[in-house]
Amino acid sequence: MVTSTQIALAAGALFAGYAIYFDQRRQRDPEFRRRLKHDRLLARKMQEQDQNASAGMEEAAVKAAMEALGLNDDKIPESEAEKQAYLTRNLQLGEQFLNQGPSHFKLAATCLFRALKVYPDPIKLLMAFQESVPPPVLDLIMQMMAAETPGAGASSAAPKEEKIQEILD
Repeated sequence: MVTSTQIALAAGALFAGYAIYFDQRRQRDPEFRRRLKHDRLLARKMQEQDQNASAGMEEAAVKAAMEALGLNDDKIPESEAEKQAYLTRNLQLGEQFLNQGPSHFKLAATCLFRALKVYPDPIKLLMAFQESVPPPVLDLIMQMMAAETPGAGASSAAPKEEKIQEILD
């Protein structure tokens, strides 16, 4: 009767034999090496194409979602009631995007950054973000804050928006 130990030894011997055969063939057969190299290059190209395609689709989805939610207009409200509603809306949207996973982190960071801009004490809100928001999102928020230089006039509004858009892209 064949025991499980004997089966395991036979399987190990077959695996070792195949590994030795593969290694010998890889070392001695130039055509085999070329084919392996070609296969690796094709796999790398396919992976890069998949990443580029998914990044392009993700950017399009982010822009479409922002337009659908009305997040493209970055007008900060004037009255306190409007600011409170704006703050609440952006915090809720940011939380929803965070719950949808890493593919929605850019949208979440945008919403949370907008909420941070209208909050009366942004330092306290930022400290709350440090405890509750994933580090990649917090990094995006910090980059957006760095891109928006305080004390700049109205003439630099377009460059600020371009910097923030570069960060998001």
